[in-house]
Amino acid sequence: MEKESLHFKFLILLLTCVASHSLVSTQPHCHEDERSALLEFKATFFTIKPPCCSSATSDVQPKIESWNASTGETQSDCCSWAGVECDEVSGHVIGLNLNCCCLSGEMYSNTSIFRLLHLRSLNLALNDFNCEIPPAIGNLSSLTNLNFSGSNFMGHIPHSLGNLTRLVHLDLSNNRSIGTTLKDLTISTFSNPSVADCGRRMSRLFYTPCALRKDLVPRPAPYHPYRHLNAAHVGPYRGKIPSSGRLNHPKHLDRRFNFITGEVPSFLGNLTQLKSLSLAGNMLNGQIPSSLGNLVQLTSLDLSLNNLTGKIPSSIESLVRLTHLDLGYNQLAGEIPLSFQNLMELRFLTLRSNQLSGKIPSSLGRLIQLIHFDLSFNQFHGGIPSTIFQLQGLHTLNLNSNNLSGTEKLDRFSEAKNLTVLGLSSNKLSLIVETNITHKYYALGLGSCNLNGFPKFLQDQDDLFFLDLSYNSISGQVPEWFLHVSTINLRHLNLSGNNLTSFAQDPVILKWKQLVVIDLRFNELQGSVPIPAPENMWYYFISNNRLSGEISPLICNLSSIQMIDLSYNNLTGSLPQCLSNLSGTLEVMSLQSNNFTGKIPHLNGNFCALIMIDLSWNKLHGPLPRSLQNCDNLEFLNFGNNQIRDVFPTWLSSLLNLKVLILRYNRFHGLIGEPTERVEFPALQIIDLSQNIFSGSLPSGYFKHWTAMKAFETNSSSYIGDAIKRAWIFSSDATFHYSMRVVAKGIQMNYSKIQGYLTLVDLSSNNFSGAIPKAIGSLKQIVLLNISNNILSGPLPPFMAKLTNLEALDLSQNHLSGEIPQELTQLTSLSVFNISYNRLTGLIPQSQQFATFENNSYKGNLGLCGTPLSRKCGDTKTPSPSPTSKEDQVSGSATELDWKIVCMGYASGLVIGVVLGNSLITRGRVQRLAKNFGRRKQRRRR
Repeated sequence: MEKESLHFKFLILLLTCVASHSLVSTQPHCHEDERSALLEFKATFFTIKPPCCSSATSDVQPKIESWNASTGETQSDCCSWAGVECDEVSGHVIGLNLNCCCLSGEMYSNTSIFRLLHLRSLNLALNDFNCEIPPAIGNLSSLTNLNFSGSNFMGHIPHSLGNLTRLVHLDLSNNRSIGTTLKDLTISTFSNPSVADCGRRMSRLFYTPCALRKDLVPRPAPYHPYRHLNAAHVGPYRGKIPSSGRLNHPKHLDRRFNFITGEVPSFLGNLTQLKSLSLAGNMLNGQIPSSLGNLVQLTSLDLSLNNLTGKIPSSIESLVRLTHLDLGYNQLAGEIPLSFQNLMELRFLTLRSNQLSGKIPSSLGRLIQLIHFDLSFNQFHGGIPSTIFQLQGLHTLNLNSNNLSGTEKLDRFSEAKNLTVLGLSSNKLSLIVETNITHKYYALGLGSCNLNGFPKFLQDQDDLFFLDLSYNSISGQVPEWFLHVSTINLRHLNLSGNNLTSFAQDPVILKWKQLVVIDLRFNELQGSVPIPAPENMWYYFISNNRLSGEISPLICNLSSIQMIDLSYNNLTGSLPQCLSNLSGTLEVMSLQSNNFTGKIPHLNGNFCALIMIDLSWNKLHGPLPRSLQNCDNLEFLNFGNNQIRDVFPTWLSSLLNLKVLILRYNRFHGLIGEPTERVEFPALQIIDLSQNIFSGSLPSGYFKHWTAMKAFETNSSSYIGDAIKRAWIFSSDATFHYSMRVVAKGIQMNYSKIQGYLTLVDLSSNNFSGAIPKAIGSLKQIVLLNISNNILSGPLPPFMAKLTNLEALDLSQNHLSGEIPQELTQLTSLSVFNISYNRLTGLIPQSQQFATFENNSYKGNLGLCGTPLSRKCGDTKTPSPSPTSKEDQVSGSATELDWKIVCMGYASGLVIGVVLGNSLITRGRVQRLAKNFGRRKQRRRR
């Protein structure tokens, strides 16, 4: 018994220390071929300086730097290397734990670890591989434990995963667009002849998003006595948490990233043996029950990523054994309970992204074990307590995005000797930066800290991987020395929102070798586009500057690029054709409001990851590239305000995720026609085809298919494009919001964000004819509808009263006749109503919103009477039409619209402002203005 006890203690020591220390082992040396494979793997990937992942997820961070190729007896034995486990008898490598090792690079099927055929456990979680899972994973047929979570894998899960017939633990959670083929794996994949056996063997499977078949991993039997219940990502699990009797008092309860609804049940407080509880990433609401204070054995509590509300219960003070508390990404309000000072064992405390307020309690300085402290994205005010500086073990302090105020000296934070990650951005702080700072940082968030220059101490910061100096008052030229700051390690640089004018050289080649994010937006930068040196760049943001010249073809070397934003500059020339080479990783391409010319390149390579494309407000011509129909992920397409000549792109209708389609102010022409039998544009919420040369009837056949405009449920606080979000380790979430410029409510409106509920149909200024089709009445979610400046005829139909969400309706400058239906008074949300310059007659409705509309809504309809018009109903005297009124009623034609396009391009802002900004100015007047403008321009030339 004594020997067994000693052996057990040794195993515990090995598991605890193997990740950070090389142990001298008495077991056989590892095999030479496996040693070579591990050294080759080390050479394949480069590492970044920690913290590259949240240390809250792992107490140990094995480092492959300790793997040694020397010939010394201990160093050369790979079984003694950190993170490597060997079989005690055979010496084969059976376990590889490289969790949170800061590895970066792409993995392929010929990567050397796939030669380790005896592996039983492989943990590569929380690294950065930025590639698909290689099919060679299926070669490791001995695997029982596989963890690829949070390592930036993308694309499909390979079918070869089905070869891993011994798997009992699979974690693919928190990756990018992964898993669309996992549902094809059958139950035989795991060599389990029965459903029950499958449920037992696959008792620990993690997967997000959940695409597993129900027969693959069924729920456990109702009273199965699980002692360690890890059901995260399984199934997925839906509904409420089962009663405590069914859970049978487990010690570890893990239901992360499922679809659990309802409130956190109070009966969980009866599970007094629980040591860890995680319900993160569900749809839980309501308050945190005070009964959780009964769980006095808890060391880890994670309720993050839900919709929990209310205050943090003071009963948490009873959980004195807690080392890990994560309540982030909820809607919790109120202050931090003073009782938190009793949680003396806390090492990781995360309250990020809530609505917490009040002052940061100075008593938190008593938590001397704290390593990770994150209060970012809340509403805390006041100063930073001086007691925080006394936390000698503190590694990460994130106070970004609050209302903290006061003046702080940066050197004060050096009192926390181990502090390497500091986030102060987006507060109301004034930071005094001394010149003699010698403290070394890995990450610094100093945005919005009232800095008026580049802090000189940065010259000696060689280990920085994250630097945020955004929205300060830094002006003038970027100094030459700054381009040499941490050139080996810097990965994220944010200089946006300053008054920077140029770099010390032009063109500038960025020298940061590992840079993956650069944000230079909203400055005054002039000269050519900065050239990013590293090919592994992810996000390249330089919009809203004064940059000029052409895009360098070197941009096509960015083989890992995910977002490019060059919008709102003065860039010229044609778009590089090699942009199609980037489509396998590129999700966002925003190039609007420049002066690009030529044809649009084919934007689809072998695989298309594009979600958003905005090329609007340029001078591009030619047809739309048909290759876009293969970009299944597209949500947003904006080619407005160019010179594109094409027919309506019916071939785009198969894009099931497309929400926004803007083709306005181009030269699209012809009939739109009837759609096929399949579903066409089912997700479409915004379509703008205005100011083109479309003809024929309104596309009623398509109206029937636009299901997202008929009924959908969207959080009113969300925005279209929120899906393009990347959570950074300690900074703000990187969300790229879609933007657009449309004519709404009679004026041009700029949407810097597009609300999730917004639905808009603009078919104005074309040659559409015939009656308003009945199918338009089915689009009950429409908020803005503009079909003005066409040749529509017939009555104003009563069924338009079904569009109860309408806020703006513009039917002006058509040939509509008859009376205004009284049913339209049911449109109680209507704030803009324009039926001017038609042939309508009779009494104007007087109730509801119609009592608020002014004369301009009705002018040009000589048969209308009643308030607000001066003509009373029953008057026999009808005013004679003015000459301009006759011109206003001239039917639109292709010739007229062709002229209008030329005129707009010719007359620039003058005529554009007239046509877009004031729908009450008639075509005849616009034509005369354009002629006068042309004469003046000719005289100037002479």
